[in-house]
Amino acid sequence: MQSLLTHYSIRPKKNRGQNFLTDTAVLRREVACADIAASDTVLEIGAGIGNLTQLLLERAGQVVAVEQDRQFTPCLKELQRRYGHLKVIWRDALAVDFPPFDKAVANLPYQVALPIVFKLLNQRFGRAVLMLPKRLAQRLCATVGQPGYSRIGVTVGRLAQVEWIEQVDKDAFFPRPEVESALVLIKRTKPKFAVPSDDFFRQVLESLFARRQARVQQIVPAAALASLSKKIKNKPVYTVTPREFGEITRALWDRN
Repeated sequence: MQSLLTHYSIRPKKNRGQNFLTDTAVLRREVACADIAASDTVLEIGAGIGNLTQLLLERAGQVVAVEQDRQFTPCLKELQRRYGHLKVIWRDALAVDFPPFDKAVANLPYQVALPIVFKLLNQRFGRAVLMLPKRLAQRLCATVGQPGYSRIGVTVGRLAQVEWIEQVDKDAFFPRPEVESALVLIKRTKPKFAVPSDDFFRQVLESLFARRQARVQQIVPAAALASLSKKIKNKPVYTVTPREFGEITRALWDRN
């Protein structure tokens, strides 16, 4: 790994959260969880030095790698020379329109991991295997009543099935990151329930989870409470199910 960085004169940039996953066993498990077929187009975000990219190229029909940092140009151009089915988009992942893809596999830049997850969920795909900060991964996977249960998990869970794969040791990266990491599997699904507006749904969740210990009837205006069941009214926010949050959202929407 050190020789690769030296050969290409690459210096990990702390301000961009560049901590490269170098443990080959973890990389191979990450790719295996994506269940990539030869016909698949795979999206990778933050390709970096290309060690994950190469493993994807060995399985996929096409790999589209999104990378903003031009210091990785020599690494990725070398891969393009060796593999004719690699396309590199030199853009900020949050600013570019993603092309159609079947699977996504990425060790995401941690500072922008959550907005990228939300952006991915605006696309149609089968599954995504993502390396995330452990705390974010826990929030995405937490179910009703668990400490990490949050507006983020409810929002994502309405659109996808999220599964914890494994925690990844800090020593699997270079340089060693300050935060712990985890792999998650996201399977895109049809929305599990309808809401009148995605933005309004997120606003309602943010407002309710700001007082997660309070009961619904202590937060929701009386006019909207009238259409909710007694069971929902009496629940503390952290015990409300995603579908019940949908009911609360519709009640508040109808009141406006």
